This record gives sequence, structure tokens and C-alpha cells, in this order.
Amino acid sequence: MLTGRRTHRTTSPWAATMVAEPRFEVIPLRGIAAGVVDHLDPGATVTVTASPRHGLQPTLELATELAGHGMNVVPHLAARLVPGRDELAGILTQLESAGVGEVFVIGGDNAQPVGEFASSLDLLTAMAGIGHDLTVGVAGYPEPHPGIDDDVLIQAMWDKQAHAAYIVSQICFDARTLLAWVRRVRRRGVQLPIRVGLPGPAGTQQLLRISTRVGVGDSARMLSKHRGLWRLAQPGQWRPDRLLADLAPAFADPDYYLQGLHIYTFNALDSVSTWWRTVEDRHQCTGAR
Repeated sequence: MLTGRRTHRTTSPWAATMVAEPRFEVIPLRGIAAGVVDHLDPGATVTVTASPRHGLQPTLELATELAGHGMNVVPHLAARLVPGRDELAGILTQLESAGVGEVFVIGGDNAQPVGEFASSLDLLTAMAGIGHDLTVGVAGYPEPHPGIDDDVLIQAMWDKQAHAAYIVSQICFDARTLLAWVRRVRRRGVQLPIRVGLPGPAGTQQLLRISTRVGVGDSARMLSKHRGLWRLAQPGQWRPDRLLADLAPAFADPDYYLQGLHIYTFNALDSVSTWWRTVEDRHQCTGAR
């Protein structure tokens, strides 16, 4: 079993920064609560996505259940799925009562908002007006979002940093693309720490389908065309090890201000947990499991 709260000893400072306190993102589908409990230790940080098809209720229910198992849970709050201010106040109260101390605020992928919040900034502003004690994360997009201009997204991060504690980058398979985006973000004056969104081990066809849906373009095409360069472990299987190695120097550079990894598990917690142990062992990490 894996924990997000180990004590680490490592031969290189960047490795300690990169592998400490990982976050594991899951999708609120049937059976995933048992998978989290089976493969992650109490105290691990688990983020729970929100779906425009199913609304926020499955997210909130899973977050509450996992918090009861001792997980450090970070539910996604999609602005376009929240009907109004009263409902938002109720959600915040529900989460805090369940022992949830952190949320991840996004705009949401549905074309039209169900209520008065059209963007994550709208929701963040309303949350500030209501008042809460939650730590808040927001999203960043190293590659073009299918519906929003890149400059608009970076400006939005600048606007949101007054309400947020960190940024999580969307899936990206190419270190050069990701780090060029981080440099643009820093030049625009956004100083929040960035958690690197890392796709965990998965079938490449599955990853390409997901990448198309979330607007990850160029680096996904590179993965498709140049599998040998990515040193895939076996035909049709993506492993993030090369990407981690390419990102290592940036974790050692304080100008990038990278603060750990946000691992997209695609609910494959068995294979992700096995792979993550090899990562920690490779960097000579020790500590209680």
C-alpha cells in the first residue's frame, strides 16, 4: 500500500521535492472507494474528479466516504455544476463537516452552466464571500484548452492566485512543452507553486482518447508517433519514467517553483501503486509505509 505522507531520504534534493507527498487523482465510478482503500494508505492525498454528465453528487459522496477512511481528500468543484450561492454554501459546509480541508476549483467542461457560475473565478469569488477555511487549488493548461485561448487562461491564473494556494497542470507528455508553459506563467507574474500533472501508467490508446477529450494535442501526437523515443515498457503501454527524468532538472531550479506530482491514475490504482513504489525505490526513499 502507498501513502502520500512518507518521510523521505534521497541522494538528490530534486528527487526529494519531486516524489514527496504525491497526489492520486481518481474518477468517482463504482468500486473505486474500495480500490483506494486497498492500494493507498490512510493519509494519502486523493483528488476526486467531477463529471458534467453525473454532476457533483458522486464527487461529494466519494470524498466524504474516503475522508471517513482517513484519506486526505481533495474533491473537484466545477463552477458550471453548482446551481447557486446557497447550494455552494451547503457544499462547503458539507465538506468541512466531513473533515475535508481542501478543494480543487475548475470551470467545468459542460457547455452551459447549470446556474450563476460560468467560470472558476466566479466560484472562487463566491466562496470568498461566503467564507471558508479550505485550501484551494486551481488548474493550469500547458497545452491549448479546446475552448479557451492560452493567454486568457494564463491571465485567469493571475486573477485567481489571490484565492488559491497552488496550481495543478493538466496532462502533458512532453517536458519541453510543460516547462515552456511554466516559464510563460512565471513571466506573467503568477507565483503560485505548481504541481505537475503526470499521467500514470496506462494503455496508450486509452491515453490518446483521454488526451483528445481534454485538449492535449501536440504531446499526445508525439507519444503516438514516437513510441520508441518514450521507451514504453511494452507495446501499447505508456510509462511516465522518461518524462520524470526530463523534468528532474526543473525540480532542482527554484525559478520553476514545482511542488510535487499530481498523478492521473485513470482508476488503475493497482498498476499505479506498483509503479510508484519503483519510483520511490529508485530515488532511495525510505520511511514508514
